[in-house]
Amino acid sequence: MMPFLSFLSKISLGLLGLVAVSVPAVAEEGNRVLHVREFGAIPDDGLDDMPAINEAIRTATRLGASEVRFDSGTYRLQETVTVGGFGHDNYMIVDHAKNMALVGEVDEDGKPTTRIVRDYELNNEAKPPIQLRIWNSDSVSVRNFVFTNDPPMGSTAKVVSVDRENDVVVVEVLPGLPAYDGMRAASAHAWNLETTKLKRFGSTPGSATLTIGLNVNDYWEVVPDSGGRLLKMEGAGFANRLAVGDGVSWHHKSTDSHNQIEVMYCRDTVFENVSLPNLSNAGMLAGYNHNFTLRRIRFEPENGNLAVGGRDGIHLSNTSGTVLVEDSVFRGLRMDPLVLRKSFGFIREIGDDGSIVVKTNLRTAAEIPSGDSLRFWVGEVPFDLTVESAEDLGDSLYRYRLVEDLPDTVKSDSVVSFQTYSLDEAIIRNCVFAGNFGSAIVNFVENVIIEDCVFSDNAYQIKMGANFVSGAFARNVIFRNNLCEDVSWVDIARRAQPSILMIHSLNRFFEDPRYNRNIEIYGNTFRNPDGPDNAVAIDVRNATDVRIHDNVYEGFERKVSIDPETTADIEVED
Repeated sequence: MMPFLSFLSKISLGLLGLVAVSVPAVAEEGNRVLHVREFGAIPDDGLDDMPAINEAIRTATRLGASEVRFDSGTYRLQETVTVGGFGHDNYMIVDHAKNMALVGEVDEDGKPTTRIVRDYELNNEAKPPIQLRIWNSDSVSVRNFVFTNDPPMGSTAKVVSVDRENDVVVVEVLPGLPAYDGMRAASAHAWNLETTKLKRFGSTPGSATLTIGLNVNDYWEVVPDSGGRLLKMEGAGFANRLAVGDGVSWHHKSTDSHNQIEVMYCRDTVFENVSLPNLSNAGMLAGYNHNFTLRRIRFEPENGNLAVGGRDGIHLSNTSGTVLVEDSVFRGLRMDPLVLRKSFGFIREIGDDGSIVVKTNLRTAAEIPSGDSLRFWVGEVPFDLTVESAEDLGDSLYRYRLVEDLPDTVKSDSVVSFQTYSLDEAIIRNCVFAGNFGSAIVNFVENVIIEDCVFSDNAYQIKMGANFVSGAFARNVIFRNNLCEDVSWVDIARRAQPSILMIHSLNRFFEDPRYNRNIEIYGNTFRNPDGPDNAVAIDVRNATDVRIHDNVYEGFERKVSIDPETTADIEVED
Protein backbone atom coordinates (compact mmCIF):
# COMPACT_ATOMS: atom_id res chain seq x y z
CA MET A 1 0.00 0.00 0.00
CA MET A 2 1.25 3.47 -0.83
CA PRO A 3 2.75 5.14 2.23
CA PHE A 4 1.00 8.17 3.69
CA LEU A 5 2.68 11.04 5.49
CA SER A 6 2.99 9.94 9.07
CA PHE A 7 2.78 13.41 10.62
CA LEU A 8 -0.78 14.08 9.44
CA SER A 9 -3.56 13.16 11.79
CA LYS A 10 -7.30 13.29 11.56
CA ILE A 11 -8.76 16.77 11.74
CA SER A 12 -10.41 17.39 15.08
CA LEU A 13 -13.60 19.33 15.67
CA GLY A 14 -11.66 21.76 17.82
CA LEU A 15 -9.22 22.54 15.01
CA LEU A 16 -12.06 23.29 12.66
CA GLY A 17 -13.52 25.66 15.19
CA LEU A 18 -17.04 24.50 14.40
CA VAL A 19 -20.05 24.37 16.65
CA ALA A 20 -21.19 20.82 17.37
CA VAL A 21 -24.51 19.89 15.83
CA SER A 22 -26.78 16.94 16.29
CA VAL A 23 -26.12 14.15 13.81
CA PRO A 24 -29.08 13.48 11.50
CA ALA A 25 -30.68 10.08 11.40
CA VAL A 26 -28.78 7.68 9.15
CA ALA A 27 -29.36 4.30 7.55
CA GLU A 28 -27.86 0.92 8.34
CA GLU A 29 -24.11 0.53 8.88
CA GLY A 30 -22.22 0.71 5.57
CA ASN A 31 -25.12 2.44 3.80
CA ARG A 32 -25.31 5.76 5.60
CA VAL A 33 -26.29 8.81 3.55
CA LEU A 34 -25.91 12.32 4.95
CA HIS A 35 -27.16 15.54 3.40
CA VAL A 36 -25.43 18.88 3.90
CA ARG A 37 -28.79 20.62 4.41
CA GLU A 38 -29.20 18.69 7.67
CA PHE A 39 -26.06 20.44 8.90
CA GLY A 40 -27.26 23.89 7.83
CA ALA A 41 -25.90 24.24 4.27
CA ILE A 42 -28.71 25.72 2.16
CA PRO A 43 -28.02 26.63 -1.49
CA ASP A 44 -28.88 30.03 -2.93
CA ASP A 45 -29.36 31.73 0.44
CA GLY A 46 -26.26 33.91 0.06
CA LEU A 47 -24.82 32.69 3.37
CA ASP A 48 -21.52 30.98 4.09
CA ASP A 49 -21.93 27.21 3.70
CA MET A 50 -18.34 26.23 4.47
CA PRO A 51 -18.76 25.32 8.18
CA ALA A 52 -21.85 23.21 7.58
CA ILE A 53 -20.33 21.40 4.57
CA ASN A 54 -17.15 20.60 6.46
CA GLU A 55 -19.13 19.36 9.45
CA ALA A 56 -21.15 17.08 7.17
CA ILE A 57 -17.94 15.69 5.62
CA ARG A 58 -16.33 15.23 9.04
CA THR A 59 -19.36 13.44 10.38
CA ALA A 60 -19.58 11.21 7.32
CA THR A 61 -15.91 10.32 7.70
CA ARG A 62 -16.37 9.48 11.39
CA LEU A 63 -19.51 7.40 10.85
CA GLY A 64 -18.32 5.68 7.70
CA ALA A 65 -21.16 7.13 5.64
CA SER A 66 -21.28 6.13 1.98
CA GLU A 67 -22.50 9.51 0.64
CA VAL A 68 -22.64 13.20 1.41
CA ARG A 69 -25.32 14.75 -0.78
CA PHE A 70 -25.89 18.29 -2.00
CA ASP A 71 -28.94 19.97 -3.55
CA SER A 72 -29.02 21.85 -6.85
CA GLY A 73 -28.03 25.50 -6.53
CA THR A 74 -25.07 27.53 -5.36
CA TYR A 75 -23.19 26.88 -2.12
CA ARG A 76 -20.87 29.69 -1.06
CA LEU A 77 -17.51 29.22 0.65
CA GLN A 78 -16.42 32.29 2.58
CA GLU A 79 -14.87 31.38 5.92
CA THR A 80 -11.67 29.34 5.84
CA VAL A 81 -10.15 26.91 8.31
CA THR A 82 -6.52 26.48 9.27
CA VAL A 83 -5.52 22.91 9.98
CA GLY A 84 -2.13 21.73 11.20
CA GLY A 85 -0.16 19.89 8.53
CA PHE A 86 -2.05 21.32 5.57
CA GLY A 87 0.11 24.37 5.04
CA HIS A 88 -2.42 27.20 4.80
CA ASP A 89 -6.10 28.06 5.05
CA ASN A 90 -8.58 25.73 3.40
CA TYR A 91 -12.23 25.54 2.40
CA MET A 92 -13.56 21.98 1.99
CA ILE A 93 -11.43 19.19 3.49
CA VAL A 94 -11.72 15.43 3.13
CA ASP A 95 -9.12 13.71 5.28
CA HIS A 96 -8.75 10.02 6.14
CA ALA A 97 -12.10 9.18 4.55
CA LYS A 98 -12.93 5.74 3.21
CA ASN A 99 -15.57 4.53 0.74
CA MET A 100 -17.30 7.90 0.63
CA ALA A 101 -18.86 9.91 -2.21
CA LEU A 102 -19.63 13.62 -2.44
CA VAL A 103 -22.66 13.78 -4.74
CA GLY A 104 -24.37 16.78 -6.34
CA GLU A 105 -27.43 17.01 -8.57
CA VAL A 106 -27.84 17.08 -12.36
CA ASP A 107 -30.34 18.52 -14.84
CA GLU A 108 -32.30 16.56 -17.43
CA ASP A 109 -29.24 16.54 -19.71
CA GLY A 110 -27.02 15.12 -16.99
CA LYS A 111 -25.05 18.33 -16.44
CA PRO A 112 -24.13 19.19 -12.86
CA THR A 113 -26.38 21.76 -11.18
CA THR A 114 -24.64 21.88 -7.81
CA ARG A 115 -22.22 24.81 -7.77
CA ILE A 116 -19.52 25.20 -5.14
CA VAL A 117 -18.29 28.79 -5.25
CA ARG A 118 -15.32 30.47 -3.60
CA ASP A 119 -16.84 33.79 -2.52
CA TYR A 120 -14.04 36.32 -2.08
CA GLU A 121 -13.00 39.91 -2.79
CA LEU A 122 -11.21 40.22 -6.13
CA ASN A 123 -8.05 42.31 -6.24
CA ASN A 124 -4.53 41.86 -7.56
CA GLU A 125 -3.39 40.15 -4.36
CA ALA A 126 -6.40 37.85 -3.91
CA LYS A 127 -5.47 34.17 -3.59
CA PRO A 128 -8.36 32.22 -2.09
CA PRO A 129 -7.37 28.90 -0.53
CA ILE A 130 -7.78 25.49 -2.13
CA GLN A 131 -11.46 24.86 -2.74
CA LEU A 132 -11.48 21.11 -2.18
CA ARG A 133 -8.62 19.20 -0.60
CA ILE A 134 -8.68 15.39 -0.37
CA TRP A 135 -5.82 13.78 1.55
CA ASN A 136 -4.98 10.33 2.92
CA SER A 137 -8.25 8.80 1.75
CA ASP A 138 -9.37 5.54 0.15
CA SER A 139 -12.16 5.11 -2.42
CA VAL A 140 -13.44 8.69 -2.39
CA SER A 141 -15.50 9.89 -5.34
CA VAL A 142 -16.73 13.37 -6.30
CA ARG A 143 -19.69 13.49 -8.70
CA ASN A 144 -21.90 16.13 -10.28
CA PHE A 145 -20.36 19.46 -9.26
CA VAL A 146 -19.30 22.80 -10.68
CA PHE A 147 -16.29 24.20 -8.81
CA THR A 148 -15.75 27.88 -9.56
CA ASN A 149 -15.13 31.39 -8.24
CA ASP A 150 -17.32 34.44 -7.67
CA PRO A 151 -16.28 36.79 -9.08
CA PRO A 152 -14.32 35.00 -11.83
CA MET A 153 -10.56 35.27 -11.44
CA GLY A 154 -10.15 36.49 -15.00
CA SER A 155 -11.97 38.52 -17.59
CA THR A 156 -12.60 38.95 -21.32
CA ALA A 157 -13.11 42.11 -23.36
CA LYS A 158 -13.57 43.32 -26.93
CA VAL A 159 -11.04 45.69 -28.45
CA VAL A 160 -12.76 48.98 -29.37
CA SER A 161 -9.77 51.13 -30.33
CA VAL A 162 -6.09 50.70 -31.16
CA ASP A 163 -3.49 53.49 -31.31
CA ARG A 164 -0.31 51.84 -32.58
CA GLU A 165 1.72 55.04 -32.64
CA ASN A 166 1.25 55.58 -28.90
CA ASP A 167 0.80 51.90 -28.01
CA VAL A 168 -2.65 52.38 -26.51
CA VAL A 169 -5.48 49.83 -26.61
CA VAL A 170 -8.99 50.35 -25.23
CA VAL A 171 -11.27 47.39 -24.57
CA GLU A 172 -14.87 46.98 -23.47
CA VAL A 173 -15.28 44.30 -20.82
CA LEU A 174 -18.02 41.82 -21.64
CA PRO A 175 -21.21 42.00 -19.53
CA GLY A 176 -21.06 40.30 -16.15
CA LEU A 177 -17.28 39.93 -16.10
CA PRO A 178 -15.04 41.74 -13.60
CA ALA A 179 -13.16 44.96 -14.24
CA TYR A 180 -11.50 47.43 -11.93
CA ASP A 181 -8.93 50.20 -12.12
CA GLY A 182 -5.40 48.81 -11.86
CA MET A 183 -6.43 45.22 -12.63
CA ARG A 184 -3.39 43.14 -13.52
CA ALA A 185 -3.35 41.66 -17.04
CA ALA A 186 -1.57 38.38 -16.33
CA SER A 187 -1.65 35.51 -18.85
CA ALA A 188 -3.27 37.83 -21.38
CA HIS A 189 -4.15 36.42 -24.82
CA ALA A 190 -5.62 37.60 -28.10
CA TRP A 191 -8.62 35.83 -29.65
CA ASN A 192 -10.82 35.91 -32.70
CA LEU A 193 -14.17 36.69 -31.11
CA GLU A 194 -16.15 35.26 -34.02
CA THR A 195 -14.45 31.86 -34.03
CA THR A 196 -13.35 31.93 -30.35
CA LYS A 197 -9.95 30.70 -31.50
CA LEU A 198 -6.60 32.01 -30.31
CA LYS A 199 -4.95 34.50 -32.64
CA ARG A 200 -1.75 33.18 -34.15
CA PHE A 201 1.32 35.40 -34.05
CA GLY A 202 4.89 34.85 -32.90
CA SER A 203 6.75 31.57 -32.52
CA THR A 204 8.01 31.73 -28.93
CA PRO A 205 5.93 31.88 -25.73
CA GLY A 206 6.85 35.51 -25.18
CA SER A 207 6.16 36.69 -28.73
CA ALA A 208 2.97 34.64 -29.23
CA THR A 209 0.95 36.16 -26.41
CA LEU A 210 0.27 39.51 -24.77
CA THR A 211 1.70 38.79 -21.29
CA ILE A 212 3.44 35.75 -19.87
CA GLY A 213 5.43 34.76 -16.82
CA LEU A 214 4.99 34.74 -13.07
CA ASN A 215 5.56 38.42 -12.34
CA VAL A 216 3.47 40.41 -14.81
CA ASN A 217 3.39 44.15 -14.17
CA ASP A 218 0.97 45.34 -16.83
CA TYR A 219 -2.23 46.88 -15.46
CA TRP A 220 -5.52 48.07 -16.94
CA GLU A 221 -6.68 51.63 -16.34
CA VAL A 222 -10.39 52.49 -16.25
CA VAL A 223 -11.39 54.99 -18.92
CA PRO A 224 -13.14 57.98 -17.28
CA ASP A 225 -16.91 58.27 -17.66
CA SER A 226 -17.22 54.69 -18.95
CA GLY A 227 -19.01 53.24 -15.97
CA GLY A 228 -15.94 51.14 -15.30
CA ARG A 229 -16.54 48.97 -18.38
CA LEU A 230 -13.88 50.48 -20.66
CA LEU A 231 -10.26 49.71 -19.81
CA LYS A 232 -7.08 51.14 -21.33
CA MET A 233 -3.67 49.50 -21.68
CA GLU A 234 -0.75 51.76 -22.55
CA GLY A 235 2.91 50.98 -23.22
CA ALA A 236 2.66 47.18 -22.88
CA GLY A 237 3.05 46.31 -26.56
CA PHE A 238 -0.59 45.27 -26.98
CA ALA A 239 -1.25 47.67 -29.86
CA ASN A 240 1.04 45.86 -32.30
CA ARG A 241 -0.75 42.56 -31.70
CA LEU A 242 -4.39 43.57 -31.57
CA ALA A 243 -7.01 44.96 -33.93
CA VAL A 244 -10.45 46.44 -33.35
CA GLY A 245 -12.93 43.62 -32.83
CA ASP A 246 -10.42 41.18 -31.33
CA GLY A 247 -11.05 39.51 -28.03
CA VAL A 248 -8.65 39.79 -25.09
CA SER A 249 -8.61 37.49 -22.08
CA TRP A 250 -6.53 37.92 -18.95
CA HIS A 251 -6.11 36.68 -15.42
CA HIS A 252 -5.75 38.78 -12.27
CA LYS A 253 -2.67 36.90 -11.04
CA SER A 254 0.00 34.57 -12.38
CA THR A 255 2.00 33.64 -9.31
CA ASP A 256 1.55 32.17 -5.81
CA SER A 257 -2.17 31.47 -6.18
CA HIS A 258 -3.57 28.25 -4.75
CA ASN A 259 -4.91 25.49 -6.95
CA GLN A 260 -8.64 24.85 -7.20
CA ILE A 261 -8.54 21.18 -6.12
CA GLU A 262 -5.81 19.11 -4.50
CA VAL A 263 -5.73 15.32 -4.07
CA MET A 264 -2.76 13.82 -2.25
CA TYR A 265 -1.79 10.41 -0.81
CA CYS A 266 -5.05 8.72 -1.82
CA ARG A 267 -6.15 5.42 -3.35
CA ASP A 268 -8.94 4.68 -5.83
CA THR A 269 -10.10 8.28 -6.33
CA VAL A 270 -12.85 9.10 -8.83
CA PHE A 271 -13.98 12.49 -10.19
CA GLU A 272 -16.98 12.23 -12.48
CA ASN A 273 -19.18 14.83 -14.17
CA VAL A 274 -17.27 17.78 -12.72
CA SER A 275 -16.96 21.18 -14.36
CA LEU A 276 -14.29 23.82 -13.66
CA PRO A 277 -15.14 26.96 -15.67
CA ASN A 278 -12.81 29.32 -13.81
CA LEU A 279 -9.55 28.71 -11.95
CA SER A 280 -7.25 30.59 -9.63
CA ASN A 281 -4.16 28.58 -10.61
CA ALA A 282 -4.11 24.94 -11.74
CA GLY A 283 -7.44 23.16 -11.79
CA MET A 284 -6.25 20.05 -9.97
CA LEU A 285 -2.94 19.01 -8.47
CA ALA A 286 -2.94 15.28 -7.74
CA GLY A 287 0.17 13.70 -6.26
CA TYR A 288 1.27 10.40 -4.75
CA ASN A 289 -2.04 8.69 -5.56
CA HIS A 290 -2.78 5.09 -6.50
CA ASN A 291 -5.49 4.53 -9.13
CA PHE A 292 -7.09 7.74 -10.35
CA THR A 293 -10.18 8.13 -12.55
CA LEU A 294 -11.33 11.32 -14.26
CA ARG A 295 -14.50 10.92 -16.27
CA ARG A 296 -16.55 13.71 -17.88
CA ILE A 297 -14.37 16.51 -16.52
CA ARG A 298 -14.96 19.81 -18.29
CA PHE A 299 -12.64 22.80 -18.35
CA GLU A 300 -14.72 25.27 -20.33
CA PRO A 301 -15.14 29.01 -19.70
CA GLU A 302 -18.63 30.37 -19.08
CA ASN A 303 -20.55 33.67 -19.23
CA GLY A 304 -18.59 34.98 -22.20
CA ASN A 305 -15.12 34.36 -20.82
CA LEU A 306 -12.65 32.94 -23.33
CA ALA A 307 -10.11 31.50 -20.88
CA VAL A 308 -10.58 29.26 -17.86
CA GLY A 309 -7.50 30.24 -15.89
CA GLY A 310 -3.86 31.20 -15.86
CA ARG A 311 -2.20 27.82 -15.34
CA ASP A 312 -2.48 24.06 -16.01
CA GLY A 313 -5.61 21.96 -16.04
CA ILE A 314 -4.77 18.67 -14.30
CA HIS A 315 -1.35 17.74 -12.97
CA LEU A 316 -0.93 14.02 -12.16
CA SER A 317 2.37 13.71 -10.34
CA ASN A 318 4.01 10.51 -9.05
CA THR A 319 0.95 8.36 -9.61
CA SER A 320 0.92 4.56 -9.41
CA GLY A 321 -1.52 1.86 -10.47
CA THR A 322 -3.96 2.98 -13.16
CA VAL A 323 -5.14 6.30 -14.57
CA LEU A 324 -8.25 6.83 -16.68
CA VAL A 325 -9.09 10.20 -18.26
CA GLU A 326 -12.22 9.75 -20.35
CA ASP A 327 -14.94 11.76 -22.10
CA SER A 328 -13.48 15.07 -20.91
CA VAL A 329 -13.04 18.56 -22.36
CA PHE A 330 -10.01 20.82 -21.90
CA ARG A 331 -10.61 24.24 -23.43
CA GLY A 332 -9.23 27.72 -22.73
CA LEU A 333 -6.36 26.84 -20.38
CA ARG A 334 -3.34 29.13 -20.18
CA MET A 335 -0.81 26.32 -19.85
CA ASP A 336 -0.84 22.54 -20.25
CA PRO A 337 -4.28 20.90 -19.89
CA LEU A 338 -3.03 17.45 -18.81
CA VAL A 339 0.38 16.58 -17.37
CA LEU A 340 1.63 13.14 -16.33
CA ARG A 341 5.00 13.32 -14.60
CA LYS A 342 7.23 11.78 -11.96
CA SER A 343 10.17 13.05 -9.95
CA PHE A 344 13.82 12.52 -10.69
CA GLY A 345 16.47 12.06 -8.03
CA PHE A 346 20.11 13.01 -8.39
CA ILE A 347 22.92 10.99 -6.84
CA ARG A 348 25.12 13.20 -4.69
CA GLU A 349 27.28 10.58 -2.96
CA ILE A 350 28.20 6.90 -3.34
CA GLY A 351 29.18 5.16 -0.11
CA ASP A 352 31.92 2.59 0.34
CA ASP A 353 29.18 0.05 1.07
CA GLY A 354 27.49 0.74 -2.28
CA SER A 355 24.74 2.89 -0.76
CA ILE A 356 23.76 6.09 -2.54
CA VAL A 357 22.70 9.51 -1.29
CA VAL A 358 20.02 11.02 -3.52
CA LYS A 359 18.71 14.58 -3.62
CA THR A 360 15.08 14.81 -4.72
CA ASN A 361 11.88 16.80 -4.29
CA LEU A 362 9.89 13.56 -3.92
CA ARG A 363 7.92 14.11 -0.72
CA THR A 364 7.79 10.44 0.22
CA ALA A 365 11.38 9.59 -0.68
CA ALA A 366 12.07 8.30 2.85
CA GLU A 367 9.09 5.94 2.61
CA ILE A 368 10.09 3.94 -0.49
CA PRO A 369 9.30 0.37 0.66
CA SER A 370 11.89 -2.34 0.87
CA GLY A 371 11.58 -4.44 -2.27
CA ASP A 372 10.61 -1.55 -4.54
CA SER A 373 13.18 -0.36 -7.04
CA LEU A 374 14.99 2.71 -8.26
CA ARG A 375 15.49 3.14 -11.98
CA PHE A 376 18.95 4.30 -12.97
CA TRP A 377 18.99 6.40 -16.12
CA VAL A 378 22.56 5.45 -16.96
CA GLY A 379 24.13 4.23 -20.19
CA GLU A 380 22.20 3.32 -23.33
CA VAL A 381 19.55 1.30 -21.50
CA PRO A 382 18.25 2.24 -18.01
CA PHE A 383 18.13 -0.48 -15.35
CA ASP A 384 16.40 -1.08 -12.01
CA LEU A 385 17.96 -1.95 -8.64
CA THR A 386 16.04 -3.09 -5.56
CA VAL A 387 15.80 -0.93 -2.45
CA GLU A 388 16.79 -2.60 0.81
CA SER A 389 16.25 0.45 3.04
CA ALA A 390 15.64 4.21 2.86
CA GLU A 391 16.84 6.88 5.31
CA ASP A 392 15.98 10.57 5.54
CA LEU A 393 19.15 12.64 5.95
CA GLY A 394 17.42 16.02 5.88
CA ASP A 395 17.69 18.86 3.38
CA SER A 396 15.95 16.73 0.67
CA LEU A 397 18.74 14.13 0.87
CA TYR A 398 18.03 10.40 1.27
CA ARG A 399 20.29 7.38 1.65
CA TYR A 400 19.32 4.18 -0.14
CA ARG A 401 20.89 0.81 0.49
CA LEU A 402 20.38 -1.57 -2.39
CA VAL A 403 20.05 -5.32 -2.64
CA GLU A 404 22.18 -5.63 -5.76
CA ASP A 405 25.73 -4.39 -6.25
CA LEU A 406 25.99 -0.93 -7.74
CA PRO A 407 27.49 -1.02 -11.27
CA ASP A 408 30.60 1.04 -11.97
CA THR A 409 28.65 3.02 -14.58
CA VAL A 410 26.71 4.77 -11.79
CA LYS A 411 28.41 8.03 -10.86
CA SER A 412 27.83 10.78 -8.31
CA ASP A 413 25.86 12.82 -10.84
CA SER A 414 23.67 9.98 -12.17
CA VAL A 415 19.89 10.33 -12.30
CA VAL A 416 17.33 7.96 -10.80
CA SER A 417 13.54 7.74 -10.65
CA PHE A 418 11.30 5.91 -8.21
CA GLN A 419 9.46 2.86 -9.55
CA THR A 420 7.11 3.01 -6.55
CA TYR A 421 5.37 5.69 -8.60
CA SER A 422 5.05 3.88 -11.92
CA LEU A 423 1.81 3.36 -13.79
CA ASP A 424 0.59 -0.06 -14.75
CA GLU A 425 -1.61 1.65 -17.33
CA ALA A 426 -2.91 5.12 -18.18
CA ILE A 427 -5.69 5.59 -20.72
CA ILE A 428 -6.64 9.00 -22.12
CA ARG A 429 -9.70 8.38 -24.23
CA ASN A 430 -12.34 10.35 -26.11
CA CYS A 431 -11.25 13.77 -24.87
CA VAL A 432 -11.21 17.19 -26.55
CA PHE A 433 -8.21 19.51 -26.20
CA ALA A 434 -8.90 22.84 -27.93
CA GLY A 435 -7.88 26.48 -27.68
CA ASN A 436 -5.23 26.02 -25.02
CA PHE A 437 -2.06 28.13 -24.84
CA GLY A 438 0.05 25.14 -23.90
CA SER A 439 0.74 21.50 -24.77
CA ALA A 440 -2.50 19.54 -24.83
CA ILE A 441 -0.79 16.57 -23.17
CA VAL A 442 2.61 16.46 -21.52
CA ASN A 443 3.62 12.87 -20.88
CA PHE A 444 6.78 11.97 -18.96
CA VAL A 445 5.72 8.43 -17.94
CA GLU A 446 5.32 4.91 -19.29
CA ASN A 447 2.46 2.57 -20.18
CA VAL A 448 0.15 5.22 -21.66
CA ILE A 449 -2.56 4.91 -24.31
CA ILE A 450 -3.96 8.06 -25.95
CA GLU A 451 -6.88 7.23 -28.20
CA ASP A 452 -9.98 8.69 -29.90
CA CYS A 453 -9.17 12.27 -28.85
CA VAL A 454 -9.49 15.58 -30.71
CA PHE A 455 -6.64 18.12 -30.65
CA SER A 456 -7.34 21.54 -32.15
CA ASP A 457 -5.89 25.06 -31.98
CA ASN A 458 -3.41 24.36 -29.17
CA ALA A 459 -0.37 26.65 -29.16
CA TYR A 460 2.27 24.06 -28.18
CA GLN A 461 3.07 20.55 -29.36
CA ILE A 462 1.77 17.39 -27.71
CA LYS A 463 4.94 16.45 -25.84
CA MET A 464 6.40 13.11 -24.81
CA GLY A 465 9.66 13.00 -22.88
CA ALA A 466 11.45 14.71 -20.03
CA ASN A 467 11.43 18.47 -19.57
CA PHE A 468 14.27 20.60 -18.19
CA VAL A 469 14.24 19.31 -14.61
CA SER A 470 11.65 16.54 -14.20
CA GLY A 471 10.68 13.34 -15.90
CA ALA A 472 10.78 10.63 -16.59
CA PHE A 473 10.56 9.39 -20.19
CA ALA A 474 7.76 8.17 -22.45
CA ARG A 475 8.01 4.40 -22.76
CA ASN A 476 5.44 1.84 -23.90
CA VAL A 477 3.13 4.48 -25.36
CA ILE A 478 0.35 4.11 -27.95
CA PHE A 479 -1.07 7.15 -29.76
CA ARG A 480 -3.94 5.96 -31.96
CA ASN A 481 -7.15 6.97 -33.71
CA ASN A 482 -6.87 10.65 -32.78
CA LEU A 483 -7.84 13.70 -34.83
CA CYS A 484 -5.15 16.39 -34.77
CA GLU A 485 -6.54 19.38 -36.62
CA ASP A 486 -3.94 22.11 -36.22
CA VAL A 487 -0.19 22.42 -36.00
CA SER A 488 1.03 24.23 -32.92
CA TRP A 489 2.70 27.55 -33.67
CA VAL A 490 4.85 28.13 -30.56
CA ASP A 491 8.30 26.54 -30.45
CA ILE A 492 8.12 25.66 -26.76
CA ALA A 493 10.70 22.89 -27.22
CA ARG A 494 13.14 25.31 -28.89
CA ARG A 495 13.68 22.87 -31.74
CA ALA A 496 12.75 25.22 -34.62
CA GLN A 497 10.56 22.45 -36.01
CA PRO A 498 6.80 23.12 -35.97
CA SER A 499 4.87 19.91 -35.35
CA ILE A 500 1.76 18.48 -33.77
CA LEU A 501 3.34 15.61 -31.81
CA MET A 502 6.89 15.73 -30.47
CA ILE A 503 8.95 12.97 -28.85
CA HIS A 504 12.04 14.49 -27.27
CA SER A 505 14.12 15.26 -24.17
CA LEU A 506 14.87 18.73 -22.89
CA ASN A 507 16.34 17.57 -19.60
CA ARG A 508 19.57 19.34 -18.78
CA PHE A 509 21.01 16.33 -16.91
CA PHE A 510 21.30 14.19 -20.05
CA GLU A 511 23.19 14.65 -23.27
CA ASP A 512 21.20 13.34 -26.23
CA PRO A 513 19.56 10.39 -24.43
CA ARG A 514 17.51 7.77 -26.27
CA TYR A 515 15.33 6.81 -23.34
CA ASN A 516 11.91 7.35 -24.94
CA ARG A 517 11.14 3.84 -26.15
CA ASN A 518 8.57 1.48 -27.62
CA ILE A 519 6.13 4.08 -28.98
CA GLU A 520 3.51 3.28 -31.63
CA ILE A 521 1.62 5.97 -33.55
CA TYR A 522 -1.13 4.77 -35.88
CA GLY A 523 -4.63 5.34 -37.17
CA ASN A 524 -4.49 9.12 -36.60
CA THR A 525 -5.47 12.00 -38.86
CA PHE A 526 -3.07 14.94 -38.90
CA ARG A 527 -4.24 18.16 -40.55
CA ASN A 528 -2.40 21.43 -41.16
CA PRO A 529 -4.91 24.06 -42.29
CA ASP A 530 -3.23 27.05 -40.59
CA GLY A 531 0.29 25.96 -39.71
CA PRO A 532 3.55 26.96 -41.45
CA ASP A 533 4.69 25.27 -44.65
CA ASN A 534 7.72 23.69 -42.98
CA ALA A 535 5.62 21.97 -40.33
CA VAL A 536 5.58 18.21 -39.85
CA ALA A 537 2.97 16.09 -38.14
CA ILE A 538 5.43 14.15 -35.99
CA ASP A 539 8.91 15.12 -34.77
CA VAL A 540 10.96 12.26 -33.27
CA ARG A 541 14.09 12.78 -31.15
CA ASN A 542 15.76 11.07 -28.20
CA ALA A 543 13.99 7.78 -28.87
CA THR A 544 14.36 4.16 -29.94
CA ASP A 545 11.84 1.59 -31.15
CA VAL A 546 9.21 3.96 -32.57
CA ARG A 547 6.75 2.69 -35.18
CA ILE A 548 4.60 5.10 -37.22
CA HIS A 549 2.02 3.61 -39.59
CA ASP A 550 -1.47 3.87 -41.09
CA ASN A 551 -1.92 7.58 -40.42
CA VAL A 552 -3.59 10.16 -42.66
CA TYR A 553 -1.79 13.46 -43.37
CA GLU A 554 -3.39 16.56 -44.89
CA GLY A 555 -1.47 19.75 -45.74
CA PHE A 556 2.07 18.58 -44.95
CA GLU A 557 5.00 18.69 -47.37
CA ARG A 558 6.86 16.45 -44.91
CA LYS A 559 4.95 14.04 -42.68
CA VAL A 560 7.60 13.00 -40.16
CA SER A 561 10.91 14.47 -39.02
CA ILE A 562 13.48 12.14 -37.45
CA ASP A 563 16.67 13.34 -35.79
CA PRO A 564 19.33 10.82 -36.88
CA GLU A 565 21.76 11.84 -34.13
CA THR A 566 19.49 10.96 -31.20
CA THR A 567 17.30 8.12 -32.51
CA ALA A 568 17.53 4.46 -33.49
CA ASP A 569 15.14 1.84 -34.84
CA ILE A 570 12.48 4.27 -36.06
CA GLU A 571 10.06 2.70 -38.54
CA VAL A 572 7.88 4.99 -40.68
CA GLU A 573 5.50 2.98 -42.85
CA ASP A 574 3.19 5.81 -43.93
